[in-house]
Amino acid sequence: MPAETTYLELSEDAGSSHKFYEVTVDGTDLTVRYGRIGDRGQVKQSSFTTVDKARAEAAKKIGEKVRKGYAPAVIGQRQPRSVTRRQIVSTRSTAKSAPVLWRYRSGSPAFGVFVDGDVCMVGNEAGLITTLNHRAEVQQQVRLPDGVKCIVADDGWIYAGCDDGNVYDLSGKVPRLAYRIAPEIDIYWLDIHDGVLGVSDANGGISAIDHEDQFLWQRPGRGTSAWMV
Repeated sequence: MPAETTYLELSEDAGSSHKFYEVTVDGTDLTVRYGRIGDRGQVKQSSFTTVDKARAEAAKKIGEKVRKGYAPAVIGQRQPRSVTRRQIVSTRSTAKSAPVLWRYRSGSPAFGVFVDGDVCMVGNEAGLITTLNHRAEVQQQVRLPDGVKCIVADDGWIYAGCDDGNVYDLSGKVPRLAYRIAPEIDIYWLDIHDGVLGVSDANGGISAIDHEDQFLWQRPGRGTSAWMV
């Protein structure tokens, strides 16, 4: 029986989303490959007791991605996009206090802040995420279902941890659900690298979650309120 492969892409001209997702069923084996378009990506393999169970799991994964905006595509038709990495050079400041460049009223307490060479993003407890340029001019506003805890970036992707227990992808025109975190985990902070999400929570614990929303491991903390990962 030949292997069955489904290849999907999510790419937006006006956004930084430029990702692929490939699912292959070969007998009772299921292989998922994902990453940035043009890269080899990461591979996850699993086996099932029957071909039907492998196909059912593949259909489930494909359906989840289609609901997030992925669509069938042809490998190689879209070209890779370069990832710009800023070179940061810093020197010790001799000032007694840092100068205030500008102020912005977010409307409610804001914990989620992200700054790069182009924009500043502020997420507040009302779930509103505002994107400003470096002159404090509002460029865009989007709203999440609940308060924003933090905003982090991984290459060209930007993610926000939300009080509803989920992590949202902010790379496109509208937020997309990227990770479903266990409801018992109260997100305090997160970080992401190569598709692996690190989450610290209100109980002081740390969890690692892969691209398929599967927990890789969890470690309890001795204290509470783990803010950084």
